[in-house]
Amino acid sequence: AQEKRFTNGPPTHGASMPSISKTFIASLLSGLIVTGCGGSAGGGPGTASSDAAITFPLSKALANLYAGGFQKTLTVSGTATSISNGTSYTFTAPLDVTGTPAYAGFTFENQVALQTKVSLTGTFNINNANDSFSSISQSFLSPNDLLLGISALSYCVATPPSQYPVTITIGQAQSVVTYDCFEDSTKASPTGTAKVSFLVSAGNSPSTATFSTLETFTNTIGKQTQFTQKSFLIDTSGNISFQSLSFMGFLTSNTGGTASDIQLNFKSL
Repeated sequence: AQEKRFTNGPPTHGASMPSISKTFIASLLSGLIVTGCGGSAGGGPGTASSDAAITFPLSKALANLYAGGFQKTLTVSGTATSISNGTSYTFTAPLDVTGTPAYAGFTFENQVALQTKVSLTGTFNINNANDSFSSISQSFLSPNDLLLGISALSYCVATPPSQYPVTITIGQAQSVVTYDCFEDSTKASPTGTAKVSFLVSAGNSPSTATFSTLETFTNTIGKQTQFTQKSFLIDTSGNISFQSLSFMGFLTSNTGGTASDIQLNFKSL
């Protein structure tokens, strides 16, 4: 039986990882640091600066996130473009987003790892026809929170594994990790690279911040093939909740049973 771990993390692939033929990756991640506080003006009575930075405990928030997972049904709106003929159609539809807790009992690149999965499922009306789309991405991390890799349409390995900071502050933006991606775990056929970064913006109150992860996939000729932004609300106590999603790329068409010719570009409302 798999043991549920109270940790945050990325992907792994072991000696016998099941193949994932109809998924796209959207690995789920995080980050950051602390900025200083302002002092009092000289000459008069000392007063605390109104610009004093508030720190948010990211490690604690991620531990909570990966202990319980998350689920949210979003309303997304955007365009679907046919790659074969270039025709674009607009759509608005519900999208289910689910993240599992982090479970132990896995390996990735011969390293002990935790695994978490993020799945997207939705039915979009495109050119007056309903089509069901889905994706599953697996992320792997080490027991001490190093991001190791991801597995979805590509098998991606961190170069090198990277760890996220303990705290973050509003206004922060930083690169987190770069992955080399391949068709499968043999790593015989490169497919490009994946890069993860994050940014922190103001939340809906003085004690909250919006923590957003940005995941960009680029093929071997340098063309961006997929982009995912996931945003979470975090507070000063380490509580965290999934809020919104933006996506550009391809999802698997469950209706047609094959990889979709449709490139999707949407965001939650």
